[in-house]
Amino acid sequence: MAGIPWNRDETLAAFNFYCRTPFGKLHARNPDIIALAQSLERIPSAVAMKCCNIASLDPNQQARGIKGLQKTSRLDAEIWNEFASTPEQVGYDSELAFSRFTKTSLRVSRSVEWENIQGLDKQVVTKVRVNQHLFRSIILAGYRFQCAVCGLPIQRLLVASHIVPWSADKSVRMNPCNGLCLCALHDRAFDTGVLAITPDYQVLIDPDASKLVASQAVERFLVAYSGKRIALPDRWLPDPQLLTRHMQIFDGSIPGCS
Repeated sequence: MAGIPWNRDETLAAFNFYCRTPFGKLHARNPDIIALAQSLERIPSAVAMKCCNIASLDPNQQARGIKGLQKTSRLDAEIWNEFASTPEQVGYDSELAFSRFTKTSLRVSRSVEWENIQGLDKQVVTKVRVNQHLFRSIILAGYRFQCAVCGLPIQRLLVASHIVPWSADKSVRMNPCNGLCLCALHDRAFDTGVLAITPDYQVLIDPDASKLVASQAVERFLVAYSGKRIALPDRWLPDPQLLTRHMQIFDGSIPGCS
């Protein structure tokens, strides 16, 4: 199908793959790209090119000098902009498209965390579970499967943490700029206000925790990171305004958080 324009469903499937795949693996030799290309009846280099063109729409990639291959289509930009405004619907549609082409089951979270499912119909619950799974994949892939604070690379211990809790604002719960990849410890510290991240991406530790410097665990796992800059993702940088909102939740209990 070389030279044949991509349709919307094909582009959605490629977008889904882009979201879930670390930037360094968006090349034609990647076995997953080869498999997707077979499903789309295209050549691997065409799929890799499509992913790179999608990447070129990301302001974070633009800042790094990624310009795509001069063939970014109107449809690429349309889907990118739709995801920015309605990420839950476009994310779900992209997973449906990927599932149809690859003839695989929808990838879903085991449990529903974003919704009180009592009274919801099966399709709505499925959509939430699909988007939960996709959000985790987007965040972990963007951070190269490492904790943004400490660099822990064990996937089973990593959490796609919301900056503004999903329960506080449903409108940002699927927004990847509202996500951080954190290990279980730093996710819990972030959720409880023991740890904060400033709009310029520096770690702050609650003074009450910092006082416990006699504890080797507190010193090693918390205080040691105070003032350090977090590792930033390859795509969808954390939104400074959302980081400010997170700090405001804790009423300025951490210096610089008011």
